[in-house]
Amino acid sequence: MIGSARHVDAEAARRCLRGELLAEELPTSGRELVVAWLHAQGCTDTQTAQRTGMSTYTAARIRTRLGLPSRR
Repeated sequence: MIGSARHVDAEAARRCLRGELLAEELPTSGRELVVAWLHAQGCTDTQTAQRTGMSTYTAARIRTRLGLPSRR
């Protein structure tokens, strides 16, 4: 899992969660942080996509790459 506290892209990921940036504006590692954080809060791939502006497919692909289980 990604260490979020010291991660270089953590601030950009936080801005995405606040709605200040779209996920597509983040580097891959920033999108991974966003997906991991929202998954930890119980969000589904669809909810993650709606909140960040990424597609459901992209949210699911990143979640799978991180080894996180699906939420239905």
